[in-house]
Formats: sequence, C-alpha cells, structure tokens
Amino acid sequence: MTIDIISLFQAFSTIFVSTLTNVEIIWVTYPVYIVWFSMELFIERIRFTYGHSLANSIIFSWVSVDWLRHIYLHHEFDDYNKLILTIFFLSLSIFTLIASIKRKKIAKILGRTGSFAYFQIMFTPFIYGIIEFTYINFLAVIIFYPLMYFAVYVIDRLVPEFIEEELEGKKFEEENNEEDTDNFAESNLQYSQQNYSNYYNYYGYNYGNYYGNYYRYRR
Repeated sequence: MTIDIISLFQAFSTIFVSTLTNVEIIWVTYPVYIVWFSMELFIERIRFTYGHSLANSIIFSWVSVDWLRHIYLHHEFDDYNKLILTIFFLSLSIFTLIASIKRKKIAKILGRTGSFAYFQIMFTPFIYGIIEFTYINFLAVIIFYPLMYFAVYVIDRLVPEFIEEELEGKKFEEENNEEDTDNFAESNLQYSQQNYSNYYNYYGYNYGNYYGNYYRYRR
C-alpha cells in the first residue's frame, strides 16, 4: 500500500470522526475529551501538581481497564495488537499513579493530560474494532499527534485566563482582609491605651484626694 500525506490524513480523519460520532465508544471518548480540555485550558496552564498527576493517572488507568474488559468479553486475547496496547497503557498509568504518590519528578511528565488523553482517545476505536488495526491507521495516529497538540495549544492561548483572574481576586480579597485586621488591631491598641490612661487618671485623682485629706487630718 502506498503511504502518502493524503492517505494518512484520510485515515486520521476517519479515526477522529469516529471518536466523536460512534455511539459505541463516545461514552469512553467524551469523558476523556472533557478531562483533556478542561485540564489543559483551566488547570495545567496555571500550575501542575502531583495531585493533578495522580487524578489523571486514575482516569487513564480506568480507560485501560475498560479496554481490558472489552477484550475479555469478546475473547480477543489472541489479538496481540490490542492486548499489547492495553497492557502498555495500563502499566504506564499505574506507574504514573505510584510515581505521583511517591512524588517523583517523572510523574509531572507522564501525568500530564495531553499525551495520555490523545492516544487513549484515538486508540479506543482500534480496541473496540471500529477502526481496523492497520499500519497506515496506526501511523496516522502517531504522525498527527503534534498537529493535534498544536491545535490545543492555540486554543489554550485564545481562551481567557479565568483561573488567573479568580486567583487575583482572591489575592485582592486577602490583602483587604489583612488591611482590615491591621486597622482593627490598631483600633484596639488605641482603645486600650485610652482606657489605661483614664484608669490611671481616675485612681491617681482618688489617691491624691485621699492623701490630701489624710494630710489635713494629721495636722
């Protein structure tokens, strides 16, 4: 079979459309799409923690377990292409999960949403038998990964930074709270000083009167 850019694009288009329209797999692909774009656009653009990596690894391991469930129910353990893909992604997601718990730096590399989500979405039609597992289809998924990642990056740059605005609002609110606290403390200090001064003057006056009366009485 002759492999050219047109054939690869057609193969990729068929795979991509199936992840959006095939009712047999959209209950798997749609949640991963949602997690992918929500994490890329609203969470990972600000910061990426071990907690995010841990959550991602759990989601991706669940997709791999679903692949394994499909293979088991359809008795396809002799289909080594599907089996190898499933075991690879399941092992990788479990490894990322453990690395996240141990706070290993590699977790922040493997646990990012983009790569994991893309390949699991695009390989789901292969596992479910909707797309034939051919060399050109497999190659199309690999080759068009940078293009898809670039498209997500462009969208990421165009979407307003809602999270940053929220963080700035919280920072402004915290500064106001600190200022109110300082003003309250200063007011309390002034009030205490005034009370102390009144207390001292009052008792000083009484003491002076008492001493004066006592002195006059002695004389």
